[in-house]
Amino acid sequence: MLRTSVVSALFLLSLTLKLSCQQVQQSESSAVRVKARVVAQKYCRGDADVFSIWLRVELEIDNSSNKPAYLLWPMVPWVGMVASSIADAEAGRFLYEQTASHYPQSRTHLERLKLEPGKVLKRSEYYLIARHSPAFSLPRSVAAGSYGLVLVLRPEEEPPPELRGSEIVQTITTKPFLVRVPSHPKLAVCGVEGKAS
Repeated sequence: MLRTSVVSALFLLSLTLKLSCQQVQQSESSAVRVKARVVAQKYCRGDADVFSIWLRVELEIDNSSNKPAYLLWPMVPWVGMVASSIADAEAGRFLYEQTASHYPQSRTHLERLKLEPGKVLKRSEYYLIARHSPAFSLPRSVAAGSYGLVLVLRPEEEPPPELRGSEIVQTITTKPFLVRVPSHPKLAVCGVEGKAS
């Protein structure tokens, strides 16, 4: 009886994950590709063992089709996947994956951004937790070195009904991009940065 319950629970969990993945795939467009690169980096004071790294990321959003696509904006990084290298990220081998929690202080004005065939540049930001010492154990953190990072971005709030539909891209995933973590960063007290531009 217990074994049957466990098997049923595992089946339901795998079905839920499969449906969730399908929804993400349906809300992304195969014609819209996103390259990313770090254009600014700050090292924010934490405690004796850890600090945070603020990354400003430039997104090159490419509509490779011959017709316009529509994208909801602004978007924020919802999931960050960290790999030990670009090659590992491309192969889907990640050290960890982290889903962010978002608690908007005020309503976000979502716009339906028209993407003509070609490229448009947008910006966003992301935080990583880093360890001063590689020997210090902390899940979902990085030590000094180079990493491959993949971000999944989506609107911070659920879009209203008029901004939903198969023609509107509601989720974008970046190609893996390089992040370098220095061994002796100059730490600063960091304030709240803007979400996206």
